[in-house]
Parts: sequence; C-alpha cells; structure tokens
Amino acid sequence: MKIVIAGGGNGGLLAAHRLADLAEVTLIEAGADPGDPVPHNFLYEHHFPEADWDYTDLDSGNHLVRGKVLGGGSSVNAAAGSRGQPSGFEAWGEGWQWDDLLPGLRAIETDEQFGHRPYHGDSGPIRVTRLSQGPLDEAFAAASRAAGHPDCADHNAPGTQGVGPWPTNRVDEGRWGALAAVAPLVRSRVTLRDRTLVRRVLMEGDRAVGVEIEGPGGVETLAADLVIVAGGAYSTPELLWRSGFDLPGIGQGLQDHPWLMMNVLARDEADVFARPVSGSLLRAGVADDPADEFQVFPFSTWLYDRTAPRASYSVSVALMQPDARGSITRGDDDRGRIRLGHLSTDSDAERMAVAVRKTAEVIDAMADEGIVTVPADAWWKTSDLVPRLRERVETYNHPVASCGIDRVVDRRLNVLGTRGLKIIDASVFPRIHDAGPNLVTMAVGWLGGGIVIDDERL
Repeated sequence: MKIVIAGGGNGGLLAAHRLADLAEVTLIEAGADPGDPVPHNFLYEHHFPEADWDYTDLDSGNHLVRGKVLGGGSSVNAAAGSRGQPSGFEAWGEGWQWDDLLPGLRAIETDEQFGHRPYHGDSGPIRVTRLSQGPLDEAFAAASRAAGHPDCADHNAPGTQGVGPWPTNRVDEGRWGALAAVAPLVRSRVTLRDRTLVRRVLMEGDRAVGVEIEGPGGVETLAADLVIVAGGAYSTPELLWRSGFDLPGIGQGLQDHPWLMMNVLARDEADVFARPVSGSLLRAGVADDPADEFQVFPFSTWLYDRTAPRASYSVSVALMQPDARGSITRGDDDRGRIRLGHLSTDSDAERMAVAVRKTAEVIDAMADEGIVTVPADAWWKTSDLVPRLRERVETYNHPVASCGIDRVVDRRLNVLGTRGLKIIDASVFPRIHDAGPNLVTMAVGWLGGGIVIDDERL
C-alpha cells in the first residue's frame, strides 16, 4: 500500500514511524531536514527566521511562530512536555477522551522520573524529564507556596495542580522533540522529501489518489492509496482549500491559549541566566472549578527579546480553557487569514483578569523578599484590568482545532465525504485542552497511525 503523508511535524512523523514497516510511505515536508546529528540551533536556540511559516494574527498583529522544518513546531518551540488534565478531554467525545489518549501518551514517552507509574511510559522515543531549578525558580516556587499553592512534583500526574518543575522533552538542555527523537527512526524506513510543498491533493470523485508536489526538481505528481494531511492548525486548512475543498468547518474552530507577560526586574541578572528557560511551573484553578485552569511560568525576557534588559524577568500567565474561537479564512493568495480571537468573550476576559490578579500575588511575594522589583507603572496595577488585557494579550503559540473532529473529519480522522484522505495533526482536536499541544499531537500521530492500520488492515 502506498501512503503519502503531507507534513513532517509531530503528527506526521509519529504516524510515519508507526506505519513505515507496514506500507510504502512517502513523507513530504515543506521545510528542510536539518539532518542527523541535529544542528546546534535546533537544539538550543530560540530564533528561527529560516524555518518559520511567517504567519500573523490579524487581530493583534502578533507574529505566530510555526516551524517550517522537519519536526514542525517541536523543532522551534520551548519543548514543554505537559499533557493537561483528564477533564480537559471530556469535550472530545467518543474515542478521544483521556482513557483513549493515554495509550498514545504512554507509547511515545520515556519519563525519566516517573516512567514506572501506570499513567506514564518508559520505552517511547520522547524523553520527558523535569528541569533543574535555578535561583529564581526556587524563589518563584516559594512565593507560590506563600500565596497558597501546593507543591507538585509531577505536573503530568492526572488531577494534580500546584507549583513544581516543568515536565519537558529536553535532553542535556536541548530539545528532544520529533526532529531529534523520531526522525532518526524514520529516515531509513520511508521516502523523505524535504523542501517540497504539497500543492494539492488529487481526487477522483470522492477518493484521494495522490498529491501534486513542488520541490527542487519542479512540479510532479505522486500516486497514493491513502493521503494523510499533517500540516498543522494553520497549514492544513490551506492545503484543503488548494485541493478544492469547501467544507464550511475548515478553519472555523480555531483555538489558542491567550497569554500575557508581566515583566519585572531581577535583583541579580546572574540569577536569571542561571536558568533562562523556566524550570518552574504553576498550575491552578481560576476560581472554584479546578478544571478551569490557568498556568504561570517565569523566564528570561532577554532570551526571546534581545532589546530587553538582561535582568528583565517575565512572569507569564495563560488561560488554559478559553471559550473563544478564532478562525482561519482563505485569502486570495491561498494563504490563511488568521484571527485568534483572544479574550473576545467576556467570560475569557474576566477569567483572565482573575488569573492575572492571582499571579500578581506571587510576584508581590517575590518583591517582598527583595528578589524582584515591580515597575511603578506595572500595567496590571489597575482597577480596570479587562481593557488592558485585551490591549496586551499575546499567543502561547498553541493553535489547534481548525479542522476538528465532527466538523471537518469524522472520528476515524477521514475528511468528511471522502475516501482515502485523513488528517492527523493538531487541527483535528475538537477543542483546546489545558496544556500545550506538543505531546498530545505526538500521541494523536501515534494513535492516528493505529487507526490507519485498523482501517486498512495493514
């Protein structure tokens, strides 16, 4: 059987890994394959203009980072290895709730601290560990405890909240995502075509029969018995439109986590750079419902913004169960026009205000100890907070759900009304869950590969 996978990010690579020995798989990636060993910048750096799709949120004007490279977002993100709460998947429905996803999450990971526990994995390609704690991480954790938050040793243990070390897929401080961990397992088992754009899926009636691609050798067609689209939340809708699909749900369920930075100055910049990528994470309920979660972590502002003072320390806060839905619409050039819709509902804005005020309590506790200095004109020190939130809101770069289950694909990930065409990436999420999509997208890739094995009797 010939399978073409359009996209080499988390979903595409994990699906390829599971299918490579059972079918003739061609994996097509628009960006480059940086090779093995992974170059230094894709392990340790945070600026990737050469490997970015250059999307923009039309609501805010903010740049939206998306990896145009083998490994996709996991090659350029902060390598967070968080899963989210089981309750965050209740709305996903039959076949895609926590108990359904857990086998995929366990299969992809080797958890270095808790792999022996039944809800973790100990033999998968993705190594998950907890970051060491720098001086400011320890101060942040102490301030969080002073504000009433409990300790949390394992943020991936079901039902836990509190403050503790980030779970992350880093090895020796470098990203250990799909590029470093999975691509070496796939390259020799599939035909990998990098620097190659899938222009469109080729259809005969309602059946996908191949793809038209454009790469270093020009335009050509590849026949396939099954086409898997794995371009991610922004690129997958674009490919569907280029292929002639006009399903009304394409692009209309988009969600992302709204995110804000509360910048202070550290007493000693050496403390900031002892752990510039945050080692500490706080997760807590916005109000009485623990399933309505917000997330806080501190990091070096300078690491991402070289115009900031080296002592600048960003305490960031995100609303993890937003109600708002954004959209991607088709532009005249077939590029998606993205509107994230952050804080566009009163509920989201009011709950984010609660999260910011609770975060301010932690910052104030650090300031009381002389660890940081809060600016006199700190934007969050206002009685009319909601307008300021809407002015300053940014993206956590967690886009999902633009081609969601029951809107664009069925529960077996088939594009509605078609045969031989599936989507396996974060765009199929029915709604956002309360963590970054990094590990869950890998799990969906692994599970999606299993669906193909069952459906095609491989």
